[in-house]
Amino acid sequence: MKKNLIPAIALVLAAALLFGVWYITRPNTQEGAKALTVEVIHKNGETKRFDFRTDAEFLSDALLEQQIVADNQTAYGLYILTADGESANEADQEWWCITKGGESLMTGASETPVADGDIYELTFTVGYGY
Repeated sequence: MKKNLIPAIALVLAAALLFGVWYITRPNTQEGAKALTVEVIHKNGETKRFDFRTDAEFLSDALLEQQIVADNQTAYGLYILTADGESANEADQEWWCITKGGESLMTGASETPVADGDIYELTFTVGYGY
């Protein structure tokens, strides 16, 4: 019985440690009204700028609230196929790249917290660049 108890305790401690690391390093959200800017850069290079205020805590909610993107929810969150009325064709390796201040994000729109004054870009991109 003691042989089974030690691995079980070790597993519980490891799970608690992993949860603690996640909790400490998770992105923080900001409640209340925020001014955001989203620039949609179309396939032809044309840019459309959206300046707005939102109470949304995550980028996906702000984009959907302002109807900048079409609602395409998956098990992993919002998957952007259409932005400002232009749709990407996955068969042609087309997709929307999300950047913040010109820097690539390491999170998807559903996991990206927004803060007052943030500027995001949605850029129509061709090719997956493997």
